[in-house]
Amino acid sequence: MMAQDERTSNILLRAENEKLQCENAAMLEALKNVTCPPCGGPPFGREEREPNLHKLRLENPLFKAESDSLAAAKNKYQQTMLDSLTSVQRQQTFEALTSYGMNPYNPFEQPSPSESQTIQPQLLPQMDIPQLSETAAIAVEELKQLFLTDEALWVMSSIDGTYVIDQESYEKFSHSIKHFRNLSARVESSKDVTVVPIEATSLIDMFLDLEKWKMLFPTIVNKAKTIHTLGSELPIKENCNVLQMIWEQLHILSPLVPPREFMIVRCCQQIGERLWIIADVSQHIVNSDQSISPSCYKRPSGCLIRSLPNAHTEVRWIEHVEVDHTADTHRMYRELVSGGSGYGARRWIVTLERMCERMALSTILIMPATDWSETIPTVEGRKSVMKLGERMVKIFNEMLIMSGKVEFPQQSKCGVRISIRMNMEPGQLPGLVVSAASCLSIPLTPLQVFNSLRSNDTRHQWDVLCHGNAITETARISTGSSGTNYINLLQPTPPWDIGQNMVQEPHKKMMVLQECYMDALGGMIVYSPLDMATMSIAASGEVDPLNIPILPSGFTISSDNNRGTVLMLAFQILISDENSKTRNVSENAADRVSRLISQTVQSIKVMLNCPPE
Repeated sequence: MMAQDERTSNILLRAENEKLQCENAAMLEALKNVTCPPCGGPPFGREEREPNLHKLRLENPLFKAESDSLAAAKNKYQQTMLDSLTSVQRQQTFEALTSYGMNPYNPFEQPSPSESQTIQPQLLPQMDIPQLSETAAIAVEELKQLFLTDEALWVMSSIDGTYVIDQESYEKFSHSIKHFRNLSARVESSKDVTVVPIEATSLIDMFLDLEKWKMLFPTIVNKAKTIHTLGSELPIKENCNVLQMIWEQLHILSPLVPPREFMIVRCCQQIGERLWIIADVSQHIVNSDQSISPSCYKRPSGCLIRSLPNAHTEVRWIEHVEVDHTADTHRMYRELVSGGSGYGARRWIVTLERMCERMALSTILIMPATDWSETIPTVEGRKSVMKLGERMVKIFNEMLIMSGKVEFPQQSKCGVRISIRMNMEPGQLPGLVVSAASCLSIPLTPLQVFNSLRSNDTRHQWDVLCHGNAITETARISTGSSGTNYINLLQPTPPWDIGQNMVQEPHKKMMVLQECYMDALGGMIVYSPLDMATMSIAASGEVDPLNIPILPSGFTISSDNNRGTVLMLAFQILISDENSKTRNVSENAADRVSRLISQTVQSIKVMLNCPPE
């Protein structure tokens, strides 16, 4: 039986061996007929592969040098175009100054002091790092309790119906101390929640990258700088225990609202599956030369980020701060800033919703059906104009602080705030710039005021750039799901074109780039004149829009909590270039700008049928 089993096994193994030999022979035959897919020739053998690799290594530096040469030529061409556009636009700006009642004289050469003490990154002493880690850990645990466990800490506000932290209950569980003892000091607290169309990890990356953070909240975060970072080398998807020391300056709505500065510790931790928490808390660096305004202190604040299906994210936000500068806020904005619609969680959430919609629309690869244009034919041009609009809004909001510059207090008594600065920022028109701002109360809803100011049919009633004539819309780009959020290009009809078939040169024909939006807390309309040549370059997508000179003006529209509106308007006007040497600043220039903005205020009141004061 054993011999019979062995014979049977040998027969099976012999048959398997013959089968393998046949397959091996077939493979060898197939290898003889293999061709190279790109060229159809026979494959390289080992002896032929080494010479070809050597040849490719020799060719790579040549191709790289050629690529660098082409890139340098392109950059030089773009810079030449920008230089010519800057000089042309500056000349066009001077020619348009008569519309504002201004003359290009009385330059101011001295650079303006920094709006805030220069904050520089620095290495923290080793003794400070454990303290920062402990502060961050306490903040994270406190936020967990506020977000996830103890709803009894939240009570409904009797002022606006929003939920605020009950301070007696809070002090019992947090053991925190009050940092301001003045009678004018107060505590602001608020919470809100939303769902936005963005991946959670992408959103966290924007929170931890301060340049992206400023882009995400352009109407709130004016400046931000990282002082120190720990754990940033850890990838977000695996471990998000990142600790940052950050200085930030926040500002909203108007020069009549003081900015808030914080030195904070920002901690990001993953506390569960698809769940992260980002906590901010004020922290003073011992033995540091970095100093900030002592009028604000941020208690543990931040957001809970939950990843949802279909590339969406739930964001829950808490703001909890102590402030001691109520008296510095103008009476028009005092009630608004003290409530949740000032620097509260609602403003952060509403801004996040609007900017996530804007980012989603800026990355699409086709022209959406909501857009139309006579002057922006391509997707690349659309992206370029959206970037230029984004930058225009950012510059406008940075201007609204109007502090640390030469000012004219006598104009403030007339209800107009005037500020003069030497503009040397890259990508802006260089020279002496006069900024003017004024606020007024209007007995109409914010949406009614917004619709009246953005209407092309009535714009000539208040905008001096129209010269009293009609304005034509040549393009519109949607920036949100609402029909109130868009960028558009406007073309005023100059007075010398009326009744004539005169064709203007591109560098003299003016256009207006405008971006506007309306959300649950108010709206903004920002615009800037550009000559047609500059606008054509921006719409072509051939030049980085960050380098196109622009000087915006505009409006902020806010609710006064009584179904009325607080309207802020601000103008910027270039009155000299950077080559002027005269140091005297005549108050005559400030008087003329003050008259311009006062006339605009009166024109808006007449247009809106406001009752006389």
